[in-house]
Amino acid sequence: MTAFYIVLKVSALLAIIVLPLIGPKKKKPVTVKAMSNLSVNENGYLEHFTGSTMDHHSVY
Repeated sequence: MTAFYIVLKVSALLAIIVLPLIGPKKKKPVTVKAMSNLSVNENGYLEHFTGSTMDHHSVY
């Protein structure tokens, strides 16, 4: 009877260690990398890139 409980404890310990390893994997969110259409000028203001069709407005 003692051997049964030892086997039961060892199998429970192994289950606690092994089951999380074989479980479903979390997928990392995919980040979309893109260039911004803003730049910082020599005065420290944000501006749209030259060549952009957007109007140029300084951001305060």
